[in-house]
Amino acid sequence: MAAASLLPFALAPRAAAAADFEVQSTTGVQAYEVASPWGATNIERRRLLQTLGLAVYNIQGDSMPGAADYSATVRLRLDADFGVNGHLEGAQQGGETDYSVAGGSRYIPGLREAPLDLMYAYFEGRNVASGWLGFRVGRQYVSDVLGWWSFDGALLRVTTPYYVQIEAYGGLEQRGGLPLSTSRFEAQGMWRGSHRGFGDDRTLPGSAADYPAFQEAQIAPAFGVALESAGPSFLHGRLTYRRVYNTGTAITQQFPDADGDVQTTDGSRISQERLGYAADVNVPNLGGLKGGVTYDLYSERVGSFYGGLEVYAGSRVTLGADVDYFVPTFDADSIWNWFTHAPITTITGRAAVDITREVDLAAWGGTRMWMSEGNPEEFGAGQCDVVRLGPECVGTTTLDPSALEKYTRDEDHRATTMTTDVLANLASRYRTRTSSVELRGMLQTGERGRRTGADLSGEKRLHGQRYALGARVSLYNWADPLRPDRDATSFGYVLGAGYRPGEFADFKLEWEHDMNRLVGQRFRVVGLVNLRVAP
Repeated sequence: MAAASLLPFALAPRAAAAADFEVQSTTGVQAYEVASPWGATNIERRRLLQTLGLAVYNIQGDSMPGAADYSATVRLRLDADFGVNGHLEGAQQGGETDYSVAGGSRYIPGLREAPLDLMYAYFEGRNVASGWLGFRVGRQYVSDVLGWWSFDGALLRVTTPYYVQIEAYGGLEQRGGLPLSTSRFEAQGMWRGSHRGFGDDRTLPGSAADYPAFQEAQIAPAFGVALESAGPSFLHGRLTYRRVYNTGTAITQQFPDADGDVQTTDGSRISQERLGYAADVNVPNLGGLKGGVTYDLYSERVGSFYGGLEVYAGSRVTLGADVDYFVPTFDADSIWNWFTHAPITTITGRAAVDITREVDLAAWGGTRMWMSEGNPEEFGAGQCDVVRLGPECVGTTTLDPSALEKYTRDEDHRATTMTTDVLANLASRYRTRTSSVELRGMLQTGERGRRTGADLSGEKRLHGQRYALGARVSLYNWADPLRPDRDATSFGYVLGAGYRPGEFADFKLEWEHDMNRLVGQRFRVVGLVNLRVAP
């Protein structure tokens, strides 16, 4: 059984004027219990999410069109989980955060009950030097074809009257384990955090050798440049380059030596180096074209590319086709660079039709191709055959790598193979000024399994949209040929009601009930409160 409640509160002022201040706050509280499908463990969680944003605009005084203006913005996030350790009892109680409990068997390095991160904090200037210059100083985001990225430093932007904009930035990449930081923006494949107190605090490991995979968080110098179009409005392109360095000491072996020591490397070295370009064209009443590509200079391979075509076939019909190619890439310090990683390619077509002003229909479908080196259905059986154990030894016997070296390196056994899934989605909606009904269905099926289902939802607004009633029912089925005992059908429903007394607040309450043979009955209650107050 699961129970949950979420109560967010928001404070947001009116639009900014000269020397205006803005305060925003969001609070969310959750309480739920997750039952293991095997019936052995219940994971209880009590979570608090708190964000606080502060901003001041028009620091220079009255705002004038085209004139320089300055602002400062800060946002903090606290994401506390009071359910950490909640499922541990007896001699293991507190073991997730205390290494001295149960011999450290349940300890998780880097796990914090109440992590606080500074989402962004910067001082910004725009339209400086007659509109030529713009800048930001502090913690900030960059978002482009290379993905979302965050750093502490400075960004300078030069906008010319010739439809070209040049951008340069540099500083320190935001990384987990450093003060007021999160790991969500750093390259994949590394587990980093603070080692402060290791060897001195009995609640922490005796040394880094106890968890060699948990690397010490160190500063990561970085810089980037970009060349971007600045008009005309129907065309946009951006060429971008970014390089990040690793510093400090990193452990280079998975397990300690017999004497307890580990080998390390240190000094400045590449973390990631990437180049990307993206462009899109959109012509009203005709259609659009978009595309992008990234190249990982460290691994010397195309990391991703995408392309899309959209056609406006009249005022009521939109047709489109898309292709997306992706290969996982990792931090240069990561062990995953030693393993093969193959691309995933998705090709789809879509259509959307406004049948009437109230009714619309959309369909989307295509294929997803999973590439791999060698045939996973035959490779393991071939290894077993080499050592004369028969194909039944797959997954049950540890084989000597030296005896398999010739077989493993034989290119005939490493040819690229492909597995294909079929994808489909269908959605239809009926809308009026005070009500809506929506039906959605999806299918993903292939050799590796199947997932399919549909849900029907509706909402009715009453008394000048002050009150709202809503409901949703869903039915989904999935199957996995590798684990047929996990095949199941799930049914669920949601009932909700809302009340909006005015522009300053709205309230919502939802009841959710899901059921299937693997987890039995699960329940959830969600309460929402949004407040908007202008100082």
